[in-house]
Amino acid sequence: MPRRPVSRLEGRDFPLMVALSVLFFILVAATVLRERSGDWLAIQRSFAKLLAEHGQVQAAREFTIGVRQIWIPDLGRVDRCVTCHLGDDTVESLPADLPQPFAPHPDLPFMRAHPFSEFGCTSCHGGQGFATETRAAHGEVAHWGEPLLSRRLAATLGLGSTDLLQTQCNACHRRETTTIGMETLNHGKELYRKKKCVVCHMVEGKGGLAGPELTSIGDKDPELFDFSHVQGPHTELNWHRQHLTSAQTVSPGTTMPDFGLAPEDASALALLLLSWRHQSFPPRYLPGASEAAPGGAEKVVREPPPVPSIAGAESGRAAFLSRGCNTCHSVGAGVLLGPDLKAVGSRRDPDWLRRWLADPAAMIRAIPELRDWPSAFGNVVMPNQNLDAKEIDDLVAFLSKL
Repeated sequence: MPRRPVSRLEGRDFPLMVALSVLFFILVAATVLRERSGDWLAIQRSFAKLLAEHGQVQAAREFTIGVRQIWIPDLGRVDRCVTCHLGDDTVESLPADLPQPFAPHPDLPFMRAHPFSEFGCTSCHGGQGFATETRAAHGEVAHWGEPLLSRRLAATLGLGSTDLLQTQCNACHRRETTTIGMETLNHGKELYRKKKCVVCHMVEGKGGLAGPELTSIGDKDPELFDFSHVQGPHTELNWHRQHLTSAQTVSPGTTMPDFGLAPEDASALALLLLSWRHQSFPPRYLPGASEAAPGGAEKVVREPPPVPSIAGAESGRAAFLSRGCNTCHSVGAGVLLGPDLKAVGSRRDPDWLRRWLADPAAMIRAIPELRDWPSAFGNVVMPNQNLDAKEIDDLVAFLSKL
């Protein structure tokens, strides 16, 4: 039989396959060399010498150079932090004050309930667990949004050394009213209750509808925040702190009142908000829930109390509802965030109401007997709604008839 002619493409197959095979092996070799030249290798060699210098000759001989990791399938985490942070594998006779990355983890009371084998490292400390280069592992690279929550980072943000770590703890402990070791976030939860944030904001199906839902506010992309009126760095933490201190400055025209929070209070609440993220954990990782904690198990949607209709004051009632006055004030249903307005027309004359609606804060500053008034309502000052003259007239006509 005549031999089938070889096509031009088939004639090139063999040399092409040889070239690709050579390229493949070059890439494999380059990858191996790259991994063997990482800073973790030098760290492990230094650690082996450290063992020998402290009399641990046998341990130094048995020490094996190589990548180490903690794999936790339940959490979907691979933490290679232990490749460099070798202190917890050392024998007890090594000094406790070794420098990082050789220093052992502090033996804190709650560590016995949080073993590394079940929680890993990044669950608490942040960072990029599968990386082996120092900068990448600490999250100091582009497009990685979970930096190492170090003391240095906390200091640059004006926070205590453990404040950032507590936001990680609250991923599991968010339904507890108080948690040992989470003093800052415990304070944030207390402020959340005292300032009655639940009146306006929904958290896990519990709360009001007037303000944004906060269930997963910690997941909000920083690019979605308006930093036009924020001083300093454009970070979520800074936005929340300034917004909680002076909402009217950061978000002009907002219905959220100014709470006048002290800096440490604003930080505690801001960190609490950042800790509220959408994360799933197996049931065994979650402590018992508390209904008193923000976002508790109770599912209650708080609708504002009904507002009565009054003949001849329909426009005022419409303004009362459209401006969200019923979010903070009831008419005969008791105190919400501000005072009950039932019979307010018999307590305040129309001129007083006009001045108040035009600029509540200015009126408090001008009238001495009003200066202590906000303290009866959690130090909350009613926001200036920037009402026009017609809206004020309509509201005064409505309030005067309540």
